[in-house]
Amino acid sequence: MKPIVQLDFLDLRPWPWGGMALALVAAAALLLAAASSWRVEQANRDETALLNQRAARLVPPPPRKLTEAERLRVSQVQSVAAELRAPWSDLLASFEEHGGADVALLKLEPDARAGVVRVAGQARNTKALFEYVQALEADPRLTQVLLTAHQAERDTPGQPLRFTVQAGWRKTGVAVKEQS
Repeated sequence: MKPIVQLDFLDLRPWPWGGMALALVAAAALLLAAASSWRVEQANRDETALLNQRAARLVPPPPRKLTEAERLRVSQVQSVAAELRAPWSDLLASFEEHGGADVALLKLEPDARAGVVRVAGQARNTKALFEYVQALEADPRLTQVLLTAHQAERDTPGQPLRFTVQAGWRKTGVAVKEQS
C-alpha cells in the first residue's frame, strides 16, 4: 500500500521576497505602460477632433435649393458671362477688314450661346458682295460663313445690295484665367 501524504496548510516557510519584489516592479511597469498608452490615445483623439474641425471648415456647405427668382438671376448671369467670353474684338476686326470701300456694315447681331454672329450690310454691287463673302470664308477665325439673304434696293441711288451674312467663330483654345 502507498503511504498517505500529509498536507500541511500551515507550513510557515519564509516568503520569497525577491520574487515578490520582481512582481511589484512588473506591476508598476505595467501600470506606467497603461498610463502612457492612455495619454497617447487621448492625444490622438484630441488631434483627430481638431483635424475634423479644420476639415469641416474647408468643406463647403451643401448647396441649398434656389428660389425661382434666384434661378432666373443665375441663368441671366450665365448668359452674360457667355457673351463676354466670345472673342468680340477678333470678330469685329474680321468683318471690318474684309469689307473695303464697296461694303458697309449696318448691324451685327451676336449670339454667343449658339456661337453665331449675323451681319447686315450693304454692298455696292454683286461682285463686291461675293468677294466679301469669299474673303470671310477664307478667314481662319470664322467658320460656316453663309449668305442668308440679299436684295437689291431699287429706290436707293446706285441700287446697292442689302445682305445678311451668318458666321460662326472658331474657339481659340486659350482658357482665360479668372482672377479672384
